[in-house]
Amino acid sequence: MRTTRFFNIVQVADATLNDSDKTLTVPANAQWRLASVYAQLITTATAGNRQVDILCTDASDNEIAKFVAGAVQAASLTRTYVFAPLHPQETAFTNTLMLRALAGDLVLPAGYKVRVFDSAAIDAAADDMTVRLLVEEMTE
Repeated sequence: MRTTRFFNIVQVADATLNDSDKTLTVPANAQWRLASVYAQLITTATAGNRQVDILCTDASDNEIAKFVAGAVQAASLTRTYVFAPLHPQETAFTNTLMLRALAGDLVLPAGYKVRVFDSAAIDAAADDMTVRLLVEEMTE
């Protein structure tokens, strides 16, 4: 394994429709330093407030970090969330965008997971969520 840091920024994404619960796993022989997490949520007309959360877990699904959007999202809306180090902790949307802070040097080893999801699970099989991670990928 490389012992010094280097910048190999890659995008890891999941844009599967009819799913508001995404889990992205660090591949074998790699580590990810999270640079940013982008999530766009398009909600159906099903009533209820969606709560976008990011959950980082180890390979056994034990929680190691959690980040929560500062406001909920109602039905029939499209909203964008961007989590990154040094972002403000917004508690409202600016037009359709919310910025939230992310831990500054969070490095996840192989097998660890980043889950981005509507923790209220209002219409998990019909809402559409796109998730894009920008990660510094360190490989052996």
